[in-house]
Amino acid sequence: MAADLGEEQTSQDASVATFVSALLFNGAVGIAIYFAFSIIRNWNKRVYQPRTYLVNEEIRSPELEGGLLKWIDASMRVHDNQLVDRIGLDAYVFLRFLRMSAILFSGFTLIGIPILIPLNVINGVDSRPGPGGQLPNQTPSLTRLAIGNVADGWRLWFHLALTALFSGATIYMLWMEMQEYTRRRHAYLMSEKHAKTPQSTTILVTAIPKGLNTEKALFEIFNRFPGGVRSIWLNKNPSELIKLCEERDEIALKLEAAEYNYVQSAYNQKAKKDIDADEPVRPIGRTSAVPLVGPKVDLIEVYSQRLSELNRLIAEGRKAGASSTLNSAFIRFHNQFAAHSAVQTVVHPTPFRMAPMFVEVSPLDVVWEHLNLDTVNKKGRHMIATAAASALILLWTFPVLFVTGIANLDALIKLLPFLKFLNDLPNSIIGIIQGILPPLFLAILMAVLPIILTAMSKFEGHVRQSAITLAVMKKYYFFLVVNVLLLTSLGNGVIPTLQKLIKPAGGSGIQFSPMDVISILASTLPAASTFFVTYALLQGLTGPAKELLQIAPLVLNYLFTKVLAKSPRQIWNVQGRLSSVNYGTLFPPQVLMFSIGMLYSTIAPIILPVVAFYFTMFYFVYRHQFLYVYYTPVETGGLAFPVAVKQAFTGIFIFQTTIFGIFLLKQSDLDVIPHLIILILLIFVTAMSFSNMKEAFDPLVTFLPVALFSKDLKVNRAGYVTDGSEEKPAPGETNDEELAGDSESGHALALTHLPRINEPTSEKAHLNGGGEKQEYDEVATVSSQLPGVPTPNPSLHGAAASSLSQTTSQQQQQLQMQQEMLPEEPVSAEEAELLRLQEQAYCHPSLYSQQVPIWLPHDERGVVDDEITRLSAMNIVVATTGADMDPATGKTHVSGIIFAPGEETRYRLERGM
Repeated sequence: MAADLGEEQTSQDASVATFVSALLFNGAVGIAIYFAFSIIRNWNKRVYQPRTYLVNEEIRSPELEGGLLKWIDASMRVHDNQLVDRIGLDAYVFLRFLRMSAILFSGFTLIGIPILIPLNVINGVDSRPGPGGQLPNQTPSLTRLAIGNVADGWRLWFHLALTALFSGATIYMLWMEMQEYTRRRHAYLMSEKHAKTPQSTTILVTAIPKGLNTEKALFEIFNRFPGGVRSIWLNKNPSELIKLCEERDEIALKLEAAEYNYVQSAYNQKAKKDIDADEPVRPIGRTSAVPLVGPKVDLIEVYSQRLSELNRLIAEGRKAGASSTLNSAFIRFHNQFAAHSAVQTVVHPTPFRMAPMFVEVSPLDVVWEHLNLDTVNKKGRHMIATAAASALILLWTFPVLFVTGIANLDALIKLLPFLKFLNDLPNSIIGIIQGILPPLFLAILMAVLPIILTAMSKFEGHVRQSAITLAVMKKYYFFLVVNVLLLTSLGNGVIPTLQKLIKPAGGSGIQFSPMDVISILASTLPAASTFFVTYALLQGLTGPAKELLQIAPLVLNYLFTKVLAKSPRQIWNVQGRLSSVNYGTLFPPQVLMFSIGMLYSTIAPIILPVVAFYFTMFYFVYRHQFLYVYYTPVETGGLAFPVAVKQAFTGIFIFQTTIFGIFLLKQSDLDVIPHLIILILLIFVTAMSFSNMKEAFDPLVTFLPVALFSKDLKVNRAGYVTDGSEEKPAPGETNDEELAGDSESGHALALTHLPRINEPTSEKAHLNGGGEKQEYDEVATVSSQLPGVPTPNPSLHGAAASSLSQTTSQQQQQLQMQQEMLPEEPVSAEEAELLRLQEQAYCHPSLYSQQVPIWLPHDERGVVDDEITRLSAMNIVVATTGADMDPATGKTHVSGIIFAPGEETRYRLERGM
């Protein structure tokens, strides 16, 4: 039996060639990409450094200096507190996960490699003589470095000890990172900047019964919380308005394109020396959705008339109001304490009524079409989506098993004889096929997953886009664990196992005993580590380099800028919009690699330095990318991080269970009963740690603790809480002088203490000592009607623009009451503008959104001025902000702006300013 095991261990003839081929190929590609990035990163600031000029100054990064590694040095000089301010908490905690993983696996490498590799290799199964006294053929193989080569039971004690050590260290690090995260999240939620956003004091109540779905009834219920209710928005169903607004936006863009072509036609005859002699030509074309169908018409005339009519119909529809009310409402309180208290309260005695409630719901994060779904409906949708995801995993098994089977060609050829022509290839080619193609094909296969999983998550009926992202994150990780981690491990072990069982040597038919099965599985399962070592090499060497190079954005930017983008809006969409990341698909591959590293940490310790290198490189790269390239439009306060921590525990459980199974299989040859007992205890301790972590941190992540609102506690910007008796900062805390010194602008980055809840501005806003309910008064404004619209942008032209500043008498009264709720300090025009934006924030966008301005460039001949006059007479809004046309070339240039005309509302709500 020992000879059979030795033969299995040494049968991987191409495993070393596979590893070397993957290392050389991926290393060469990665180095080439890094050099290319170092050369071209200063050629195109839009692709490689957009955050040096396309964002506000307070979060802007300094321009990078030249040099091969200057991009690492520049990002590492940024202090953590300053880093959070610049990139946001979502990006910061993602970097914390990468940094934690890099530290863990670097430590595991220093411990595991010198201890486990000698134990696995020296005097192992492959060096023991067989029944005939002959030594097996000791062909170099990576599987010799794995636990399957261990022949002495006493050596397994070291594997067991390191399994416990690695598990304990990981659990400790995850616990410490959750503590750091909750501190940072509380500091973020109570920061002065966040307090300016409407979501800080607003909750969403769903599944409201008809009898309680009125402003008065909701006010009577929720006004009991300290500070009282400030505003109520009953969600409406403006179905007709939605259709009109969608058509209006579509027609506005078509009119803008036609107008731009008309203006440019006055400058595009380059053969003329006197450009003033060129007369603009009205564009003629068909308006039918079917190509080549319908008469040719004056596009400007048709689109402008239709847009004017749509503006009129929308205005009339808003005056008439929505005919039906949905079973949900947004309720805004005067302070955060009331909002966080309300969502933790059981409101209705009937199950699934007025529940669940959500706090910290950004108006930009709302999924408006799901606000009328009740709880039972959403639970049913969730069950259907879960069943669909499970079916998807099963259907995906077959291509994944085939792709991973390529990593073991010998076994695959024996199972599929028509592939035996591959045996004639040179060993170097076989090494390339086994080392490069499987992980490459697997990566391509998984690239289509996010689209399918996002559709499933949307179907579940989540009311927040961020919740859809987290649902995708959970499904994607589960999918990766099953199809990449588990089935890949079995795919490398099951194929040779089936071959041995179906066609045993020296006989025919199925001839095997249970001991044969145990012996085969004990030796073949560790062989899967070769695939994951090459997979981690591919991802670690080329993944960060490709992320830095941004080859697709670079090509598209050049193509659109030089060839396709002509009008101001087209140019802005290419040159002015920052890229963002989807944490639903960004986090799972990182947690998967964490799980792979944990699983094979003591099974095949050769993977440890590869995984440590992977996380180190990705940490440096993403730290740079978040500082210089990516922007998070809607901040969730790092809600993806607790999900990632729980998924990391899944990797720990898989690791411990697999080790238990391998030890159990070793029981056929070695006495490992004590090992198994200890592993059972270890799994139990891990389960208890996971349960305690959920119990300890889940409420702290979702809600703000009441103690944080006490005047006796002090909270600094890093989230550390003191009771005032401590004279020194908490460990890792930076004092205020150091924080002020970190600011590049020379100003202090934050106040010493975060702001407390706002005191009510009226005696009527208090609950009296007898606990009586607050009277319905002018302080608590009920805002289910259309509130005041924002002040028009100075760059907007026309009658429609001037009409935006007019409000109805009811809206003026609301604005007056809003002013009464403000502190007595002088209120600037900017603050008043923000207040108006926030008061309309939780209305459906179709109830307040304005027409997308027709964005045209300034021109010397005055063609645009003539069009402004004509369109303004039709109540069509036109903008010329930041766009100019070169009279010599007829090309448009856009500069000097950080948001496009018509995007003021979204821009300010994103930033709370």
